[in-house]
Order: sequence, then C-alpha cells, then structure tokens
Amino acid sequence: MTGKRDYGTFSVIALAGAAVIGGFLLERGRIADLGSLSAALLVFGGTLSAVCIGNPSSALLRSLHRCRGLFRRRTDGRRELAEQIMHFATLARRLGISSIETEAEALENGLLRRALLLIVDGVAAQEVRRQMEIEILAAEEQTDADARIFEQAGGYAPTIGIIGAVIGLIQVMTQLSNVDAVGRGIASAFTATLYGVALANLILLPIGARIRARAKSVIGESELILEGVTALGEGLSLRLVRTRLEPFLEADGAISLSPGPPAAIQKVERMSA
Repeated sequence: MTGKRDYGTFSVIALAGAAVIGGFLLERGRIADLGSLSAALLVFGGTLSAVCIGNPSSALLRSLHRCRGLFRRRTDGRRELAEQIMHFATLARRLGISSIETEAEALENGLLRRALLLIVDGVAAQEVRRQMEIEILAAEEQTDADARIFEQAGGYAPTIGIIGAVIGLIQVMTQLSNVDAVGRGIASAFTATLYGVALANLILLPIGARIRARAKSVIGESELILEGVTALGEGLSLRLVRTRLEPFLEADGAISLSPGPPAAIQKVERMSA
C-alpha cells in the first residue's frame, strides 16, 4: 500500500553519490575532472540503446512506470487484509455468503474483491484458488521481467564504460609526443568507466533489487488473500480461517475473532433483511 513520497530513498541515493565524490576529493581530485559530456553521452546513450535493442518498447515503458511507485512509502498491508477477511468470514457465517457482496464490491484491493465476488457467485473454492494462483503467477512473471530490464542495463553500463575508455585511449595514442596531453587524455578516458560502473551499481542494479523486494511484499499479501478467501469459500470455522492467515503475519500478532465494528454488522443485517 503506497503512500507519501519516500524521501529516505532519495537521501540514500544522494549519500551514495556524495560518498563517491567525497572519496575522489580525498584523493586530491578535482570535481571538474569528473565532468565529461562525451563520456556521459556514450555511457547513458549506449546503455539505453542496448536495452532498447534487447526489449520491446512496451516492456520498457512498463518497467519505467513501475519505478514511479518505488519512491513512495509502502506499508505492509497483510494485517489489514487479514482483519478484512475475518470480517467477511464472520458476516458469511452469520448472514450467509450473499451478505458480503455489497461490501466486497467496494474494496480497493482488486484481487480480494474479485476473489470474494467469485465466492459469492457460487464458484467452488478450488476453482477460485486456481484462478488466484494464475493471477499471482502472472504478477510474479511481470515483476521478474521488469526487474530484469534494469539488471540487464546494469550489466551493459560497465561494459560500455570500458568501450568509452578504450576510445579515449585510442585518442591518447595519437598524442604520445605530448606528455602532458597523454596524462590528461588517460584521466579523461577512464571517466567513462567510472560513469558506467557508478550507473550500474548505484542506480540500475539497486532499482532492480528494489522492484523484487517490493514485489515480494505484494505477493505475500496476495498469498494471504488466497488462503483466507479459499478458507472462507470452503466454509471453515472462524478459528480455522484465522489459522490459515496467521502464518503470513508477524509472529507476535494474533488476529481477532471479533466480527468487526457493530455498526458495520448492523448495517449489513438491515440490508439483508
């Protein structure tokens, strides 16, 4: 569940950049020596081109769209989902499975909404489980594809940086008679390598890892929904439904068996009357 912008992530990125520049300055380097438009153009443009060649444009746009959510805070929603499922399980036992339809249609979580409505429609619990497993597997494959694009880019960037260094050294070889120019040329040549390695290890690969970490959390919520809704559809007791859900939560957190806010129960009872 995403919320406000995650400024902590931006701070860590800034800290990583500051660490690299700080280390360079401690070695008595000059900031001006790190600036090279040609090296930046080669590394960034070459990496982007390599990724575009290896992947369809739709996959690239999808992976970039996923990045937007990486810089927003996300809270673990498993406890809230577990309480919602227990609420629906209680309503189903007290008033019948059809009593949950109206509330289920208003849920924000699409997977939970679709699964509950399938149960309301009388679909067998095993068929609901199969359908949900298909959705979860598709989400996992999509996440893997999006993360792999950034991991591919992280593999290309250092290599393209080396290409930039080689190009620079070729230019240096033509000026061997000028010792000062050779020194400056070698330093400039390795700037491309620095750009490639920094781009890969400080930006691209961490983004790929963050996509996988975020997806792992989302898939955990989806698996909780899978077990909870199928338990509800099988008509298990509230205690058994709770038993199915608790392994997905923190070890010290038990789920209440209370039916939820009395007002909510009364509202459903009036609608069912």
